[in-house]
Amino acid sequence: MLKGKNILLGISGSIAAYKCAELVREFKKSQANVKVVMTKSAVDFVTPLTLQTLSQEKVTIEFVHEDGQTWNNHVDLGLWADIFVIAPCTAKTLSGIANGYCDNILLATYLSAKCPVFVAPAMDLDMFAHHTTTENLKKIKSFGNHVIDAKSGELASGLSGKGRMAEPSEIKDTIESFFIKNTPKKGKVLISAGPTFEAIDPVRFIGNRSSGKMGYAIASEFIANGYEVHLVSGPSKEKTPIGVHNFIKVQSAGEMYEAVMSESSNSDILIMTAAVADYTPVNKEI
Repeated sequence: MLKGKNILLGISGSIAAYKCAELVREFKKSQANVKVVMTKSAVDFVTPLTLQTLSQEKVTIEFVHEDGQTWNNHVDLGLWADIFVIAPCTAKTLSGIANGYCDNILLATYLSAKCPVFVAPAMDLDMFAHHTTTENLKKIKSFGNHVIDAKSGELASGLSGKGRMAEPSEIKDTIESFFIKNTPKKGKVLISAGPTFEAIDPVRFIGNRSSGKMGYAIASEFIANGYEVHLVSGPSKEKTPIGVHNFIKVQSAGEMYEAVMSESSNSDILIMTAAVADYTPVNKEI
């Protein structure tokens, strides 16, 4: 879903900025176009050269280029982007977004952007829990911005609590889910995947080693191409594809049959990749 999308990444001055190198990699691996705009303090935590190398685009930090002769056009940056992700977003940057400050190029770009904006806060637990932070988050949500909530865990201060920036993979998944949700659907696809387990008794069952990988991969491709996907899956360790409209977990062949029959009547496409068990016991000692 990110292929060909223009993603603008805004980085403010938090220790969590080091994660942005991985975030840029995640976006590029998904074949998105990525440009980076940074605050001056962000440069203390991750180098522009690293981000320029990974994004294959010039990194913007100042209003005027280092040659002193060229204006870095924040308006063009805002118009270029299909989505603007501000990660990490410090308490200062959050306050700027909430109150319309425009004292650096990241905030100027935010005020110029016409695309959806996602904010991933990162700060120490007491800062994150502070009343002003809570109110600023409510305020920017009321503007239509999306907040990728901070996580709990160990913080740079040595304390532990809520305030960690979401991991790069989660941020990428959130952005993918947004595009999937807002893409017009071409039709409904029903896919069966994975094995079935036929109980003999409370401990034993008849089954097979089907992983479900093929069905899950097919589901991901249909989602990426704008279809509403309903996935009926036997026991599988595969990660549920991002954007599945309806994920139905089953155990036995009978449960899979009932689920597929229930969903198939109004499906445009039916793809059956499940490795259904060959036998099911008539008498189950349960």
